[in-house]
Amino acid sequence: MALTITAKEPTNSRLVATDQAGHWYSEKGESAHVIIGKNGNERNTTVADARKLGLLPSVTSIIGILDKPQLTSWKIEQAIMSSLTLPKEADETLETYARRVVKDSKESTTKAAEHGTRMHEQAENILMGRSVCKDEDLQPYIETFKKWADENVEKTYWCEKALVGAGYAGRCDAYVKLRDVGDAIVDLKNRKVNPKYEPFYDTDCAQIFAYLSASENPKAAGVSIVLASNDSSKIMTKVWDEDELYQAGIAFCAMQKVWAWVKGYTPPGMKL
Repeated sequence: MALTITAKEPTNSRLVATDQAGHWYSEKGESAHVIIGKNGNERNTTVADARKLGLLPSVTSIIGILDKPQLTSWKIEQAIMSSLTLPKEADETLETYARRVVKDSKESTTKAAEHGTRMHEQAENILMGRSVCKDEDLQPYIETFKKWADENVEKTYWCEKALVGAGYAGRCDAYVKLRDVGDAIVDLKNRKVNPKYEPFYDTDCAQIFAYLSASENPKAAGVSIVLASNDSSKIMTKVWDEDELYQAGIAFCAMQKVWAWVKGYTPPGMKL
């Protein structure tokens, strides 16, 4: 079937755009995710900008260099379902329809990201002893996390702190003292949990390793917490052991090398 394109179609852009931006930090740990462009407007920072300014990539950007087959399959499934359930308008070209399908398929991802951001903020409020929001949809999750924090957190040293490592930086969720664990660097995830599968990923451990290495206490415990977005009553924790962190460290350093090679940029302090 031939693709019909009118003069009004946005033919100069890809149907599924590749995100060339990323999260960046200065060598002092200051956020540099956006800059002011030549036209005076704010825009996302690119690798080209980072080269000029000597910026550091985020931990998640480095880990993002890995292929994620499960995530890719899920995105394809979402696109297929959107194409099957989203009706095509009578006077609509295939390209316009295809773009609507792509937009529709991304809605669940966007909603999940928004939920994660909102819940991260409330988790920080709880750990710091501040009041939480009154949003009705978040109350069950807030209750679950608060109960866990009351039972396990003896002291909070800080939350949402930018840490600078060897050629990278990132904003870590929390540094706390946990009952029966001791001082711990904590990373909180809000994700869908399937009881058939492990809720923690190897990349979670690599992220924890990077934060530990950049923290004031590299010998602290590394703890991942998953608050199930599809079941507000479920919260799971994992204390990564020394061997897991050691192996994750080897992998993270390898990811740094691959990231620098792919991007054509070796950030200040990155040891390759």
